[in-house]
Amino acid sequence: MKLLKDYLSVRAIKVLSMCSIMIVAIFGGVATAAQSTFDIEAVKAKYSVRDYVYAAMPERGYDYFKIAENAYFVHDEFEHMVFFVTDDGVVVYDAKPDVTPFVLKVIPEVTDKPITHVIYSHHHRDHAQGMYLFPKTAKIIGNDETLKFLKIADDPKRPLPDIVWKDSHELETGGLRLEFKDYDRNWHSQSDIVVYAPQQKILLATDTFHADAAPWIHFGEATDPMMTWMLPQILLDDYPDFEFIINGHERIVPTRAHWETYKELIDDMKKITFEVAKSPAFHAMAEETARRYSDGAEHWIYKENIMTAAKMCADKFNQKWVGRVRNVRLNSVENFQMMFIQLITLNP
Repeated sequence: MKLLKDYLSVRAIKVLSMCSIMIVAIFGGVATAAQSTFDIEAVKAKYSVRDYVYAAMPERGYDYFKIAENAYFVHDEFEHMVFFVTDDGVVVYDAKPDVTPFVLKVIPEVTDKPITHVIYSHHHRDHAQGMYLFPKTAKIIGNDETLKFLKIADDPKRPLPDIVWKDSHELETGGLRLEFKDYDRNWHSQSDIVVYAPQQKILLATDTFHADAAPWIHFGEATDPMMTWMLPQILLDDYPDFEFIINGHERIVPTRAHWETYKELIDDMKKITFEVAKSPAFHAMAEETARRYSDGAEHWIYKENIMTAAKMCADKFNQKWVGRVRNVRLNSVENFQMMFIQLITLNP
């Protein structure tokens, strides 16, 4: 009987011990998972606000920080790049010549893993001429349009991609997933792409806009202005859960909220353009212009009407948007010239 009691006591202790281990494992795992949950809202509060644009830069000329799980943002005064740390190595997006040297300094501070892939966002020099600085062992990724223009450029600083894709592509490496898409129409260059990191909820969409700012002159020298103005809604529809949209310029970290504000701004610009084109004030100015240039110089009439409309649009736009975003007055007349030509004259 005593032997039975001793056996049961020992058995009970073992069972209790196993339960304790399971409890620790379960709750310990929960604690670890909680600790590893990245605070995206904290990033937005510190790095996605206007104050950060005007904050003093470190003496070294660049700064960097984590913006999502295994994702890092590196910037100087006006440019930025992003890289991802995977189980196998590092994947870098973009190859900006001004920022690439900083990225190559930052990566060894973050990890001792090698750079495995570098992605061309498009073929333009200001986003591609840092590519030659990366290790020769890294695989360069670019779409077929980028390959075409790089062959024409024949630039040793922009080596040809090792992996060439068309329409869409997926990269799975070391636990990282990237989804590539080439839309039928471009917005800024002749080789634009979009890349989405679904785990990090980061949309890489270079040269689409400037966060918390009015559009760059001529909407970033848009190759297809109509696509430029359609793109905000397209990306919001196609990528409904992205948190950040990386555009390559400015030191501010662009968020979905910035992109939504940009869409509102573009929609307002289009609305203003149509309002001015239909207004009695503009038509009166157009009639006066026609009388003034009655010698048959139609090109003068065309220019005068566009300039008049652009200035009228800019006045309305500036009154509403100054203070909401930065640099509103800087390019408003030139950008409304383009919008008026496209929406009213060429593509009504």
